[in-house]
Amino acid sequence: MDQRDPRTGKEHREFFNIDLSSGWETIAPGIEAKTLAGSLDEAAGKGHLNRLARWAPNAEIDAVRAHAFYEEVVVLRGTLLVASQEPPHRFEAFHAPAFACRPPHAKHGPFKAGPEGCLLLETSFFY
Repeated sequence: MDQRDPRTGKEHREFFNIDLSSGWETIAPGIEAKTLAGSLDEAAGKGHLNRLARWAPNAEIDAVRAHAFYEEVVVLRGTLLVASQEPPHRFEAFHAPAFACRPPHAKHGPFKAGPEGCLLLETSFFY
């Protein structure tokens, strides 16, 4: 039975083992994501999403990002290098465990994975 919270629309999911060997979707070169729960409809400004993102060693996103939803990120394994917002972009290394909590429209990035790559847990939601 699909049990969803009437206020948030989030489904009830008890503990389950995560298969790290399959179900990954490429979202950028060297970066894959695996959805754990939910979905995000950016056009409608609704939803929530919990996913893992795994970055290959030295994978990068060479852009500043901003979006209309909240985003919380935990570095579970490895190192994520995050650039300052002011040029020239200087990178600061965040080793697991590390955490970020971004409100809507907060600028963030560019990003690079460390030489060992990294595994992130991302939670995104509209409020």
